[in-house]
Amino acid sequence: MNLFWKQPRRHSCIDETVDAWILIIPLILLMALFIALPVLSNFYYSFTKWNGLAAPQFTGLENYRRMIGDSRFVSSLKNMGILILYIPLGVLAPLGIAAVLRGGYRGWRVFRAIFYLPNILGPVLLGILYLVLFSQIGPVTEILKRLGVPDAESFYLFGKSKTAIHTLSFLFVVWIRLGFGCIYFLSAMSNIDAALYDAADVDGASALRKFIHVTIPSIDFSIQFFTVLAFIEVFARMYGLIFTLTGGGPGFATYTLEYGIYNLSFKAMQKGYASAWAVVLFCCCAIIALVQIRLIKKRGAV
Repeated sequence: MNLFWKQPRRHSCIDETVDAWILIIPLILLMALFIALPVLSNFYYSFTKWNGLAAPQFTGLENYRRMIGDSRFVSSLKNMGILILYIPLGVLAPLGIAAVLRGGYRGWRVFRAIFYLPNILGPVLLGILYLVLFSQIGPVTEILKRLGVPDAESFYLFGKSKTAIHTLSFLFVVWIRLGFGCIYFLSAMSNIDAALYDAADVDGASALRKFIHVTIPSIDFSIQFFTVLAFIEVFARMYGLIFTLTGGGPGFATYTLEYGIYNLSFKAMQKGYASAWAVVLFCCCAIIALVQIRLIKKRGAV
């Protein structure tokens, strides 16, 4: 019977390497075609004058010099800075609510569903909804009139340059992300060892002290990741809400890099100049990604 028995083939390290490359090459080609090539092309077009139809004309650093003196670009950077200032509140609010809901109070599942509702609707629907609610003839204004508030029409916060960006920042950075943050932090808190809280109870620690000295240190990596995600959304995921709610106005009060790229590229047909804006946005997102990678590596080394 040994004549008909064949020893099973042994795969060498070379065979495994070849198999790995066969599996990974299609992914590399797709990434090169849909990620690397567009990024490199954008860098090239940022040094040209191009309307998307005619042949691009190389202009060197002209787009970047123009960008520095452009009031729209300066306003977008200022607005991005204001949006970033709301990120700590956007992190602490869901973290605190999750810590309260974790106590298992009656009806906490209902509150969790209510907080998560804005994530289900999406930014476009939310933009239209808030535009109707807070308009000068909307329900909020009408309620204020019935309550006897003088000049209720002036409550239209999106119509004032000083309040538009702050209202938008609170809605996007804090309120809309509140439900997802609660679910995310509740999931992270479920992995905390209950013995830590028992030990804190024995020491007579208050709820606030347990939150500061037990909860936060136990989910520090989750907090860091959520913060990085907030930065990414502020830089690259605000277009839908701004388009439907404010249109970048009044004036340039809610103008951002992302919205400016859309206007310059698809409305003004200044694709070369828009590419220069996109390079700035790419650099900002790249810095955020590097910080995230550093945090992950630091966490893995601990």
